[in-house]
Amino acid sequence: MKKILTIILATVMVCAIFTACAKQEEPSVAPTQITSATQTPTATPVPTDTIPTDVSPTTGLQGNTTYKPIMVQIDNADAARGYQEGLSVADIVYETDVDGGDTRFTALFNDAINGEDAPEELIVGPVRSSRYYHQRIQQEWDALYVHMGGPDATSVEGTDIWGASGEHIQQRINGAGKHAVNTELFFPLVSGHNTSAYAGIDLMKALAIYDYTPETLQAFTFYPANDYADQPEIKEIALKFFGDKAFATYEYDKDSDKLLRSTRGKEHKDASTGEQIAVQNVVIQYVHDEKAGSDAKEGDRRIVNTRGSGDAVFVIHGKLMKGTWERQDYDQKTTYKLENGEELTFAPGNTWITMIPEGREIAVTYADGTDETITGSVNE
Repeated sequence: MKKILTIILATVMVCAIFTACAKQEEPSVAPTQITSATQTPTATPVPTDTIPTDVSPTTGLQGNTTYKPIMVQIDNADAARGYQEGLSVADIVYETDVDGGDTRFTALFNDAINGEDAPEELIVGPVRSSRYYHQRIQQEWDALYVHMGGPDATSVEGTDIWGASGEHIQQRINGAGKHAVNTELFFPLVSGHNTSAYAGIDLMKALAIYDYTPETLQAFTFYPANDYADQPEIKEIALKFFGDKAFATYEYDKDSDKLLRSTRGKEHKDASTGEQIAVQNVVIQYVHDEKAGSDAKEGDRRIVNTRGSGDAVFVIHGKLMKGTWERQDYDQKTTYKLENGEELTFAPGNTWITMIPEGREIAVTYADGTDETITGSVNE
């Protein structure tokens, strides 16, 4: 089944992803450690007539088949959340630690800028600086990469964004600092602030300077569809990213079949729409995350390893599944599997992936009122 499914998906150019929200609630039981299994399911024929051919390579939705993505580093500090624009139309959003107290989003845009209904203008931001591990995320998608500068390196080998971690990038738009290019595309997103503090960019203008053909490493499975009806449904899931309190929560809205995201106890809204961010697929990926070093110039910079393997939690159609992720090297894609070894099938729509430090707790409240606390580990 795996070979048949992979060949079919390669033929139809399917590849993509996520996001979500919620209120928080303390779990009442001890953490459950995720354990992975190696058993693979019995192969069964794939019904080809259930697989559409006109689907987006990043969301699995029917319509846009063009692959010309733009990836943008977007601020998620407390002060930025009233000004974030464009997150609600991102195909995939990765969330990572940046300083041990705040996260940053690496947002991939493809359908909104290449589809038939693409707007004449699409403002996103605030655009912030890159870290080496953000560039390793970019490597999975080979997108035009937009950021506002970035630290050159930590004391750990391979973390220079202008060296080994970024040499694969074919085209970037950098608005500040070293190797700044296309700076005229940036503007102050917030009146009264300078560009570097709250930078906005119009992705339609950025799209116009594309001068290479991107090739993605990533390939998510969307079809044949799977609603995971036999898995437990959640009411909400809370991520204790930085400590005892939930940093981000996702609440399942059954009417829309979406996960609604809240951050630090408040509804997380897109300033361009005024609406709470709604996500179709949520992936919580346990990673190795530590302070870069004791050197004062490194401050609170982080070392986040996006390769290796580890535990993961998935929420799709409001159903929670446990499993694993694996990316053996940077020139390979990340694969997501369920505990039985079967590759995860995403629901067509957007995807949000949180790379949470290993050992941190995830508090789950199920639809039947029961609670569970989950933790996970990584293998490097």
